[in-house]
Amino acid sequence: MNTASLTFSEAAELFYIAMETQDRFFEFWITATFAVVIACHLGSKTLTKGFSTMISLLYLAFSANMIARWYLAGGAVGGFRDAMLDGMTQLDGFMNPESQEIFMYISRISSRGTLFIGTAVTIFFVWYTYSNQK
Repeated sequence: MNTASLTFSEAAELFYIAMETQDRFFEFWITATFAVVIACHLGSKTLTKGFSTMISLLYLAFSANMIARWYLAGGAVGGFRDAMLDGMTQLDGFMNPESQEIFMYISRISSRGTLFIGTAVTIFFVWYTYSNQK
């Protein structure tokens, strides 16, 4: 991504647009995750092995798609953030880049953990619900 010709305000705007995009992907994934959990819980009496397999495969495909899109948006966030920090350095920036790295690292780790652990727990719940039908 060539961000060398961006002004500070352009980089800042694109940074926030990319962050919003990444947040929308995350929110959509969370919504779908809760939909799967609620559907399995409410339909636990009629959940068959075939339905459990189908739900699991569709949810895994959906999660893989959302995680890939989340990573793509994350790359844009990083690129525009770097361009924005370059612009702030040229303007005697008001933000400490080292502290920003720490916050970005914490955000990435917690988001990745939520995505991967959440996907695994949701698949576990589908099969737990199937095996413990009442």
